[in-house]
Amino acid sequence: MARAKRTDRAVSRRRYRAAMLEQGQGDPETDEIEVSRANARPARNSSAEPAMPKGRVGMLSAAKLATRPVHYLDDFKYAPTLIFRTYAIWPTMLISLAGLAFGLTQNDFNSGGFQLVLTFWLSLPALLQPMIAGFFAPRATWLAGIIASVFTSLCYTVLVIWATSVNLANLPANFRLESGKFLPAALQFAIIAFPFGALLGAASGWYKRFLTLGGIGTPRTPPNKQKRQSGRQAAARRPSARR
Repeated sequence: MARAKRTDRAVSRRRYRAAMLEQGQGDPETDEIEVSRANARPARNSSAEPAMPKGRVGMLSAAKLATRPVHYLDDFKYAPTLIFRTYAIWPTMLISLAGLAFGLTQNDFNSGGFQLVLTFWLSLPALLQPMIAGFFAPRATWLAGIIASVFTSLCYTVLVIWATSVNLANLPANFRLESGKFLPAALQFAIIAFPFGALLGAASGWYKRFLTLGGIGTPRTPPNKQKRQSGRQAAARRPSARR
């Protein structure tokens, strides 16, 4: 009886395929196979980030896995999201603006406040801002470092122009700008900040991934607690037996 059912199903399937071919709609079984292959085939995306392994890995493996390829076009498309929807850029801009505002209140170049601004807030090339931007950027860390570094260089240019125009006390000759060289100086400062920002942002992003992969600074779960947690999860997934 089972044999007859299988034969009837095969005959019905052949009739259905013949009817579909006569109507010009193609072979339904071939279409189903192609669809299943397309669904099973993984999508190839050059900009996709490699999956992060679960759990901790060794130091050398973490250093290798923390390296990411650079996709310039995709990173530039991601720039608006990076600037307006992440915590990578605007905190560094606030730091630079705060340093500029504090520097504009100083009266002496040799004062501790002005030297503090030039050392930490508005140094050239910038050090603090691109490192913070690269650490908090979800991706395109090199681009985040460039944006933060160039913006800091612009604030530095404004501070230099202000110090030159008001003739700040004890202002050294190498810190002064001539009246007709403000724009070339701004371009020069931005060019200097460009490669350093990219390098520091990328290095900071790599270091963040290295810490995450290596599990450095995260509390280690005791083995007994891990077994209890896995047992509870398995019990929660197990369907309850019917009485």
